[in-house]
Amino acid sequence: MNNKKVILIILSFLIAGLISGCTTTAGGASSWPGITTEAETGYFAYGAEIYAIDAKNGSLIWRYPSEPNAKTQFYAAPAISEDQVFAGSYNNTLVALDKSNGFQKWSFNNAKDRYIASPLVVGDKVYAPNTDKYFYALNTGGDLLWSFKTAGPNWTKPVSDGQFVYLASMDHFLYAFNLEYPTAALAVDKNGSRTLVEKPLWSVDLGAAVVADPVLSNDKVLVATIDGKLHSVDTVSGKIAWTFTDGKQYNSIWGTPVVTAEVVYLGNENGDLFAVSPETGKALWLEPYAAGAALIAGGIATDNGVLFVNKQGKVFSIDAAKEPKPVVSLDMVMYATPKVADGKILLAPATKEKLFMAIDLAGNEIWSFVPSK
Repeated sequence: MNNKKVILIILSFLIAGLISGCTTTAGGASSWPGITTEAETGYFAYGAEIYAIDAKNGSLIWRYPSEPNAKTQFYAAPAISEDQVFAGSYNNTLVALDKSNGFQKWSFNNAKDRYIASPLVVGDKVYAPNTDKYFYALNTGGDLLWSFKTAGPNWTKPVSDGQFVYLASMDHFLYAFNLEYPTAALAVDKNGSRTLVEKPLWSVDLGAAVVADPVLSNDKVLVATIDGKLHSVDTVSGKIAWTFTDGKQYNSIWGTPVVTAEVVYLGNENGDLFAVSPETGKALWLEPYAAGAALIAGGIATDNGVLFVNKQGKVFSIDAAKEPKPVVSLDMVMYATPKVADGKILLAPATKEKLFMAIDLAGNEIWSFVPSK
């Protein structure tokens, strides 16, 4: 059995363990919420609905759809444009909603499998990876512009530097694409339309599947893999500049790395938090910080340092000097990456008592939200 098959087997067990451990609400949820924030609004995707919530007080602005269908499940964090909210579902559909009221404007139904990854909006384009192995590029009116077929499912949100768009796939590769292609440069796809990109600008084999969203750092794409490595890939050449590993196999990385001016913070499912130089990939701490439980969620940069929440609900911040500051310990399972809106930390414990909540940087609860029936 080759290494790729071994890693896929291990990955399947990790996924099963994480999903079975999720705290669920009524409706039989099978994943954890996605959160996106903008100014004073939080957009939450969870179960059969998408919620827009006022971050100031936790009041509901709108919810979609008006009549939830248990067969349509949303978990990927929505993407936001100037006037629309884009969200992919587990029933293979990408929808665009009016940002002011949540009314559906259009839906894209070409995909053959679930949207686990969040879409990315760049200008008037939407880039949506799907587990059917296709990467779809649409305009904000819902028209398919181009697509590319990878060798495996796509679980991660793309990232763009404004010139190119980069996709990390479960097939172990990181790909680079133009933001747009002239029709003459495209091939005929399986449906007979000239929308298929035959080759990426470049691709690089990372040696393992990717479930953590990549992030940009200057002219590099930082990509963490399921075998516990962090790769820095040059955006121009597609060459790996450096690779960080803790030397322990299969301590998988699920959360997006947090990049500051001098440090890349990286947590794994063993609960180890590392500080890495973005220039060299060398560890900046002699030993990782022990978070006390798995770090499935990514972190966020705040005025008090970089904030993380572990699987058991321990919220803490930490700085480059490895000085942790406890914020609050919540008796709740946490998988979703926290976000900041209106100066508050938005969390999604997804319990029956608190589906979503906001705390301040001192750990005080400001509000919690449970939808009405």
